[in-house]
Amino acid sequence: MKGKMMCSGLTLRHPSEGVGTLSFALSAGTALVVVGRNGSGKSTLLKTLAGLLPARAGSVSMDGVEIAAMRPQARARKLAFVPSTPPRGTVLTVQDVIELALEAGGHQADATSVEQSMLQGGVHPWAQLPIDTLSDGMAQRVMLARAAAQSESLILLDEPTAFLDVVGRREVMADIGQWLNVGKAVVLATHDLDAVQESGWADRWMVMRSPSQGGAVLPDEAFSSHAAKSMLMGEE
Repeated sequence: MKGKMMCSGLTLRHPSEGVGTLSFALSAGTALVVVGRNGSGKSTLLKTLAGLLPARAGSVSMDGVEIAAMRPQARARKLAFVPSTPPRGTVLTVQDVIELALEAGGHQADATSVEQSMLQGGVHPWAQLPIDTLSDGMAQRVMLARAAAQSESLILLDEPTAFLDVVGRREVMADIGQWLNVGKAVVLATHDLDAVQESGWADRWMVMRSPSQGGAVLPDEAFSSHAAKSMLMGEE
């Protein structure tokens, strides 16, 4: 497992006014927390990093290979993307989702591996329940467990705590800490700044702003959720 992501001269397609040009690297076992107001480009950034949206310019690579050039299974093994809204309209059970995630990432998908992944993701009690019967919060927990089972290097999270209660939010933050401890990199777009600060694992921050506000910035490691709020409110 290497897991180093490189962004070079990256220009996003949305928002239309842009956020400037982004160049940064993210090593294994580190987290990048992306914050910004609604419509600032957080989701677009994550989808671009995942290879789901083309960039206007620049490149995104994992371990020296451009994401856009990867075969689907190679990409699935390297990274997983969790959108802000869990999927609906499926007959798949929780166990089915985890099994498919392991297979998509090229991992062993025997009964023991599936059970272990469900236990690690905290979704084992719902194993035989169809996703469509779960609450939005429960379904999102399954999507997080799916991502952890699939990807060996990078997990991209778009507002993963949006549907969760206080306990669920803390569990997600703890999960991210565990992923970092085993060498996975994480990019998290969130409004839940206080929960991130309390977690203690935030390595780096990115604040998404329009060019008129100076564009997206990558502050130094001494940055905090309080500083992020101040920047977003124009108080820096």
